[in-house]
Amino acid sequence: MTFVGENKEKAFTAVFDKNYETLCLYAVRFTEDLVEAEDVVQEAFVRFWEMYRDRLTVENARPLLYRMVRNMCVDRARAKRWSTVDAEVMADQLVYYFQPESEGDSKIDLLMEAVRNLPEKCQQVLIAICFNEKKYKEVAEEMSVSVNTVKTQLARALKLLREGLNKEDFELFLTFFIFSC
Repeated sequence: MTFVGENKEKAFTAVFDKNYETLCLYAVRFTEDLVEAEDVVQEAFVRFWEMYRDRLTVENARPLLYRMVRNMCVDRARAKRWSTVDAEVMADQLVYYFQPESEGDSKIDLLMEAVRNLPEKCQQVLIAICFNEKKYKEVAEEMSVSVNTVKTQLARALKLLREGLNKEDFELFLTFFIFSC
């Protein structure tokens, strides 16, 4: 079945009816808010209709809609990340995270230990970029390597940290990484 002739609206309605609810549930995974997820899905259907009404088959609609919804959710999250950061809330969260549960058990100690356990080159690159706020080019010149090598070492360091820390602690580290770079 394809969107052709006068059956375009009928086919589109069938695609909408078949996929709307599952796309909303999919979008909620990204937005964590049903109302926002519904807005994203509706916007995705509007874009879908505008872009593909004359040349897309119903069979190909579902994967495209999922991709559109995912991309739109990611775009909204990126835009929101910088527009809704409240300094007081962030400060309260940091105080919570860095209060030790027991003696010698603070989150900062845990994160720093994970950094110290990285391979030497990964550790050097991560510290230079994240904590010393150096540019890739500066680090590459200091280490006598290419900028691509610095990027590779940073990616490797982040991968090793993700594997070595639990999800909450890695997300905490990424928070610092994002705000320090």
